[in-house]
Amino acid sequence: MIQLGEAWLSVERREAFLHGRPVRLGSRAFTILEALLSSPNRLVTKDELIRTTWPDTVVEENNLQVQISTLRKLLGLDQQLLETVPRRGYRLNLAHAARDDMPTATTADSEAWKAQASVHVVDDEPAVRAGLVRLLRSMGISATGHDSAAAFLASSALEAPTCLLLDVRLHEGSGFDLQEELIRRQATLPIVFMTGFGTIDMSVRAMKAGAEGFLTKPVDEQQLLVAVREAMEQAHRRHAESALIRSVRNRYAGLTEREQQIFALLLSGRLNKEIASELSLQEVTVKVHKKHIMTKLAAKTLVDLLMIGRALGMLPTLHQQAELA
Repeated sequence: MIQLGEAWLSVERREAFLHGRPVRLGSRAFTILEALLSSPNRLVTKDELIRTTWPDTVVEENNLQVQISTLRKLLGLDQQLLETVPRRGYRLNLAHAARDDMPTATTADSEAWKAQASVHVVDDEPAVRAGLVRLLRSMGISATGHDSAAAFLASSALEAPTCLLLDVRLHEGSGFDLQEELIRRQATLPIVFMTGFGTIDMSVRAMKAGAEGFLTKPVDEQQLLVAVREAMEQAHRRHAESALIRSVRNRYAGLTEREQQIFALLLSGRLNKEIASELSLQEVTVKVHKKHIMTKLAAKTLVDLLMIGRALGMLPTLHQQAELA
């Protein structure tokens, strides 16, 4: 059992109690709570929670806000315990929660991040590579070594959540060359660069290209752990985002050519009668196509369709809209 303020939870049985009385939480509220418990004291972004709770559809952010509000109300959780991080997400501060002697989120669950991704070490110095792999494994992290960029690319590492611990200077090319190749392949893995003779220009170049970190050899163990943890969590998020986009694209590919036409017009804000006029169709026919589109794309509202359109790149993202404003 886990205690959160005055509430007690059994994650295994998905049961909640407040002041000794059972509390009926909806499945989505409990799923959100489980996600927060699996990453105690860490910011869990809104996107992470939405993907976890509604994996097969696109929903509005206020759905998440409603569930968070429900958790606070039904379990009596205050703002310190279930913290809102403005415009970013939520954090469950278990430092405020007392626990009994059962396994809790601060024991096994607090180590859950170690299973979120694997680390691939690319370094052509055998002793350094072996030492880093051994160190990471001793921390309970899945780690594999590669002596070259080509050896890494030949592995199947791109198919799972993966981050790179990458030496800047390799006998064949450089770490930057591998970074560019991964970008070309649209495999934007989180990368932590390492170098024995780093410069400010080098670190700036790495960060501008999207690197998650830049470490100087010999690598400090604590700095390594912090950098690798952040990269692994980012790898997990990116992999989930990619899986969601692939799912959306697969559903979109299931639309007929006519349905894709109508979908594009719906995204542009056209009304049913306007679409019918433009495509020389009966309005009732457009309505039937629209129903099929909603079903195939697993969308319940027009807002869902807009979110799917953004995921497909058919509409500007919210960030892009803000830049244009």
